[in-house]
Amino acid sequence: MTSKVTITEATEEDIPRVIELLFHLDAHVSGAPREVLQMTPDGMADLEKRFRTFLDNSWMKLLVARHPRAGVVGMGDIALWKHAEIWETPERRGQWYGIIDDVWVEPRYRRQGISRRMLAELVGFARDHGVESLQLEYSASNREAAVAWKRLGFRPVGIRAAATVTEVLGHLGADRASS
Repeated sequence: MTSKVTITEATEEDIPRVIELLFHLDAHVSGAPREVLQMTPDGMADLEKRFRTFLDNSWMKLLVARHPRAGVVGMGDIALWKHAEIWETPERRGQWYGIIDDVWVEPRYRRQGISRRMLAELVGFARDHGVESLQLEYSASNREAAVAWKRLGFRPVGIRAAATVTEVLGHLGADRASS
């Protein structure tokens, strides 16, 4: 039941579990079994450092959903950013926006309103800081996310495409980049 699950700010002790949940999210999006997703020690240290940043930065918030017996069963974060002052367009100049990222609830605990409660707190955090605009990314292959975000009012406004350097150079007819 949802009433058993509390939404709280993450602590230092939560970081290893938050990282494990991030692996679950990546496995879900990529379709790869969790067991095959491995990270280098340096990569793991960088990830731990990234999540620690959320604990010490008043412009960021990392939430966890905590079940009394199962522990941390969900996560989500937001970072608030300011557009550079280089823009002359008033809509962009100095405007703040929030980037929602890494929202995940373990499958067993879904459909209980946990992600909605986390998102309400994250979006409330943005509102309390005077932020009006929200952004997020999700994989084009993640239809579940597309439907969920659309239901909340998010609309695609751009496209982020990916390719390998080798692939692009191959299409350009170049074996290697020139100096």
